[in-house]
Amino acid sequence: MSRGVKAAAPSALLAVGVIASTHGISGELKVRSLSGQIGHLLTLRSAVLRKGHVDRQTEFEWVRRQDPGVIVKVAGLDTPEKARALVGSEIWVPRAAAAPLETGEYYAADLCRCSVWFGEEEVGVVRSVWEGGPAQLLEVVGSQGKTWLVPFSEHFIGDVDLAAGRICLKEDEIIR
Repeated sequence: MSRGVKAAAPSALLAVGVIASTHGISGELKVRSLSGQIGHLLTLRSAVLRKGHVDRQTEFEWVRRQDPGVIVKVAGLDTPEKARALVGSEIWVPRAAAAPLETGEYYAADLCRCSVWFGEEEVGVVRSVWEGGPAQLLEVVGSQGKTWLVPFSEHFIGDVDLAAGRICLKEDEIIR
């Protein structure tokens, strides 16, 4: 029996941005997109703001583009002092409101539900996904607790089957 998380359901909410700082004198907030895209952020009217273990359902009065991200105005938040308390919060939304995926793209939350295999051997599970310059890095934890960073690139990654919760490695030198 495999120890991977094969049958886990996809998360209903996805993190799409982080509140980076306050902006102006009216309680506005600068948001950095986690996907690098901002079109989906411009349509947001509500979200869950998560900071630590605290979730706060939030309504937005408006959202506007300010490259490289967006500025949001949270309903009922009218001073920089009140806004400052939200800096560092993640913005969580339903999947339908997240950045659309292109072929071969995956949400990090879905990759973190997967086991990593080389041939017929399960070598670990994905604990997190890191931004790593030219390629994202999968943080893979093996059965003995050893951790590897595997570039999520064509050189190392073969088939990705989210329904089965399985990512196949093409090369195993990085985990040996």
